[in-house]
Amino acid sequence: MTRSFLPLLLLSLALATPAPGADPVGASLFQTVCAACHGTKGEGKEELKTPSIAALPSWYVKTQLGNFHQGKRGANPAHDPQGATMAAIAKGVKPEQVAAVAKYVESLPLVPPKQREIAGANIQAGKDMFYERCMECHRYNASGEMVFGSPPLIGRQGWYLIAQLKKFKQLHRGAAKGDINGAKMTQMVTFLADEQAMKDVVSYILTLNPEPQVAEGELSQQRK
Repeated sequence: MTRSFLPLLLLSLALATPAPGADPVGASLFQTVCAACHGTKGEGKEELKTPSIAALPSWYVKTQLGNFHQGKRGANPAHDPQGATMAAIAKGVKPEQVAAVAKYVESLPLVPPKQREIAGANIQAGKDMFYERCMECHRYNASGEMVFGSPPLIGRQGWYLIAQLKKFKQLHRGAAKGDINGAKMTQMVTFLADEQAMKDVVSYILTLNPEPQVAEGELSQQRK
């Protein structure tokens, strides 16, 4: 670990509060391994280009940690420096620890993006594209679907979603052998002609996010 990351790690350990009823093993792993970059609430940090991971389903977290560990993601630091960092971190997580940290991530309350609009985007055009191309796998409310291996898109920042679409389109993600769901995305993004189209569809996805207080209230109801 570099010295530059040490203060962030110490701060995250001091501030992180486990989710109610969370597995202490998963909570400890999250605080030690994930919080410095992804935030104590899993909210992500734009300055580090790390996405919000709060409330991601455990099956998806386990799949992506496996992809990073096996070199299916983050294999090229020049084109995916954040992925390369994650790949290095994932290799340090033992197989028996993956399930625990994935379960903890899933237990974290959804953190809706603070920035909900994209300058110059056409929301209606984005809605049309979403319903035509994205809804089948990611569902009408962008909540994802395990059967299709598609993660929730709500809760993720707009800049992150656009960055991933670019990586899929440029084959910097999803092109590795064995990444079946990633390969599907590299085919699907061909309908996005340019960055404007990406902004349009992501701008619509952002409108599907609940308001922060609604997200917290829904989670509280689920835990009763």
